[in-house]
Amino acid sequence: MTDAVGALAALGRTRPDRALLGRALGQLDARYRLGLKITAEPHLAAIMAEFVSRLADAFGPLSALRGRTVLDIACGSNSSRSPVTGLETAEFEPWMCRLLLELGARPVGIDIGDLAGEAFENHRVDLGVPGALDFLAAGSFDAIHESRLFGSPEFRAAHGPSTERIRREIHRQERRLLRPGGILIHSDGRPVGRGSMPLGRRGASRAKSAGPYPAQR
Repeated sequence: MTDAVGALAALGRTRPDRALLGRALGQLDARYRLGLKITAEPHLAAIMAEFVSRLADAFGPLSALRGRTVLDIACGSNSSRSPVTGLETAEFEPWMCRLLLELGARPVGIDIGDLAGEAFENHRVDLGVPGALDFLAAGSFDAIHESRLFGSPEFRAAHGPSTERIRREIHRQERRLLRPGGILIHSDGRPVGRGSMPLGRRGASRAKSAGPYPAQR
């Protein structure tokens, strides 16, 4: 394990979390060269640290993720490009889904990019198309994560004028897809602590009903 990966493992908030995180990140390092990719693109370390923090805020002990079904909307792909340079980047590979899988969860990744060969369940979907997530069963996820869609240069180029319509549709689908009591780990453009999803653990929101979200301003 490289020093950069070891530093990420140290972010666990308890001794058991640090051990679990160390094993998971070690697997990511071995399979996807996480340490080398952090060396080449240092901001990847901050992205991974943010993902670890979101999971800990949402679930508490990372062991609580075992067996949970988690939807990652716009999960990133092996063909994603940087919103800064426009070049392909390791920063936007599907790291959250990979991490969730190694932590014992059952991630489902949604993205328009290339996810061939990934070990987690994934679907290639254009989220700009109305009803794009209708194929997923209502109330079928314990948690939902969405944080990359509206910063994607591919998405902005294809659907820029329709951003607000798509944002409202994504938020409606999040509500439909979460089980009662499900956890919204993170959702772009949603004010924390407002609307129809009150705060759960720090930064995470819990669904109260299967009704629609209020319109986003």
